[in-house]
Amino acid sequence: MVASKLYLHEEFTKDIYSTSDQLRKDSKNIYNRLMSINEDAMFVNKVAELWPLYPLIAKQSYLNYNKAHRHSVYFKSTDGHIGKWSFNLRRLNAHLLGVIIENGGCIIVDSTQSGKKFPDALSKTIPIWCATINNAIQQFRQNVSKSATDDKSQTCEWDVEFHSLSVVSKSESDQIRKLIPQFAKRFLNSGFDIAELSSKLSKPLRPLRISPDSNILNDDTVNYTDAPFYPLICVSASKTISTKMEYHYSGTTKYSYVQGAADDQETWAMGLTPTLFWEHRDRLLQTRDAAECERIVKDIVDAQSQMEQSFHLYAIHDILPDSYHFIGNTNIAIGNRMSGCPPACWNHFDYIVNCTPQEFNECLPQKNYLLLPIPEGKKGQHILYNMLPKAIDFLSEPLKGGRKILIHCNQGVDRSVGIALGVIVTFFDDEGNLMEERVDHKGGEHNNE
Repeated sequence: MVASKLYLHEEFTKDIYSTSDQLRKDSKNIYNRLMSINEDAMFVNKVAELWPLYPLIAKQSYLNYNKAHRHSVYFKSTDGHIGKWSFNLRRLNAHLLGVIIENGGCIIVDSTQSGKKFPDALSKTIPIWCATINNAIQQFRQNVSKSATDDKSQTCEWDVEFHSLSVVSKSESDQIRKLIPQFAKRFLNSGFDIAELSSKLSKPLRPLRISPDSNILNDDTVNYTDAPFYPLICVSASKTISTKMEYHYSGTTKYSYVQGAADDQETWAMGLTPTLFWEHRDRLLQTRDAAECERIVKDIVDAQSQMEQSFHLYAIHDILPDSYHFIGNTNIAIGNRMSGCPPACWNHFDYIVNCTPQEFNECLPQKNYLLLPIPEGKKGQHILYNMLPKAIDFLSEPLKGGRKILIHCNQGVDRSVGIALGVIVTFFDDEGNLMEERVDHKGGEHNNE
């Protein structure tokens, strides 16, 4: 009897390990990833169709779930982790406020691989953001005389509540709720123009949440136009799956569904970018198995690489104007890889910072060229931080001399932005004017050059 129980326990344990091992393999399979991403994107499209006036906003991820997205935001789940709740001024997402006010609301898309229904960014970080801003606006309006402000809070009841989800325990919600006033105070003291925001924000912010398990697609669409709040419709794109493998079908094609498939692209994407996925979506989704999918992905990525090389060989007299964009009047431009293509790049820029491990040989060696070999994805985050002082030192004199500077990476949306932001906050004031002294952010003081 004992031997029989031991045998059953061993077999059960083997099954668990076998299933877990298969899940790990399936999750790194690009075929399963792309099929799962497409399924998630179809759900997001259906949600977007319910509120066509609200812009679709992607929390930073590989696919952005919909090629029609017009904006992106950076809300980190870690700011909603238990005991680490935060209203992060470095990730203020202030641009989102203008988008919400202009359109009357927005749709924010994210997903999670953790087996949760909602990522912490949607269930806690964004609700903290909304409650903090609502509280700050109320405190500001209470601290100014009614005759000196356009108090639009009188047009509706001003909601300062922290709106949590049922997946957040009452105990955790209560702890977060107690922190909101001090988060609001930090925001008020941050130097942000609260007066301007108060004059424009006619209603408080309210997070609402939708997942594939919601009944919203089967119900009548709610019209929030006359609601006493601006809705932030937070969409968790992925279905929640258990530890067991879950097979889905696309026509006659069978695949293993991966929750949060769009995340961690550096581990599975094989160089396939969101743009390439959307351009070749039908071809990729018509593949029958992982081997065929991997072959086609390789063909697509290789063809793109060859095209870029051809561009480099033949388009040497000029570069495309939409491959880079200047930041205000700073003389600093952010661009993609093609914007740094020599020799044409030197017709537009005096100094170039390349934030990728790949470089054009024609750029070396030059005193006005700096290579910062920062990898893509999460593994490049710490390297970017360590490389920032090099960029700051390299650009100190060129900025003083009014030189035109290009900071570029492959796509022009991640590493180059991080380096450019670090340079701008070091050398420019809040009005975008170049300072005579640069800011030492470690010491909080100005240092003479």
